[in-house]
Amino acid sequence: MSGAVGLDLRIPIGGLFAALGIVLSSYGFATIGSADLYARSAGLNINLWWGAVLFVIGVLFLLAARRGAHRTAVRPATETPEGRATQAMEHRGGLER
Repeated sequence: MSGAVGLDLRIPIGGLFAALGIVLSSYGFATIGSADLYARSAGLNINLWWGAVLFVIGVLFLLAARRGAHRTAVRPATETPEGRATQAMEHRGGLER
């Protein structure tokens, strides 16, 4: 296997979304009383809501990366039927080192 097996892009993407969500939500909380700032969005604090959405998406990415890391862990060849069959074939053919 190559060295790129451990590279999971969901980790930096999830971290970026979560961090941006925290920043945007913080700005939304800081400007919660500014009616003139949110006049164009019908009075809806769009920074607060989109910050929350970005944070949730970031957390979902990070959870998916964590869950995927457990499923794709490299196991020794002796733990799988295919690995045992390959080792037996190599042993019979004298290919083992």
